[in-house]
Amino acid sequence: MTYVVLSVAVLALIALITLPTLRHLPARPLVLTALVLIALTAVFDNVIVGLDIVAYDDALTSGIRLWHAPIEDFAYALGAVMLIPTVWTWLGGPRNATPAHSATPAHRATPAHRATPAHRATRGHDSEPATIGESGESAS
Repeated sequence: MTYVVLSVAVLALIALITLPTLRHLPARPLVLTALVLIALTAVFDNVIVGLDIVAYDDALTSGIRLWHAPIEDFAYALGAVMLIPTVWTWLGGPRNATPAHSATPAHRATPAHRATPAHRATRGHDSEPATIGESGESAS
C-alpha cells in the first residue's frame, strides 16, 4: 500500500466520522487552524526530511514533493484539523462556551447582571460577604 492510498483512506474515514460534528462548529477557526498547521508542516517536515531524520521510500510516495517533504505528509495536519475539534466537542469542549446550535445550559441561563439576590449570594456577588457560623451554616 502506498502512502497516497493510506492517506486518502484515513482522511476519508476521519471525514466520515467527524463531518457531522464539524459542520456545527464555526468554519473560520477551522480554516485558520488548517492553514497554520499546513504552514508548520511545510516548514518542519522539510527540515526533518532534509536533514535525513525521517526518510520515505520513494516507491511508496506519489513523487510529489513540496521541497523535501512528500505531499502525503500533509494528511496528518488535515486529519488533526478534523479530529481534534471533534473529539474536543464530544468530550464537552470548553466549559465556558456554548455552541450556537445548542440550548443555553441551565447553569448559564441567568446572566450575572440579571441574577436574583439569592443567586448572586451563592456566586459571591452579594454586597455583603457570607459568613460561616460555628455549625458550618451560612450566617447571612
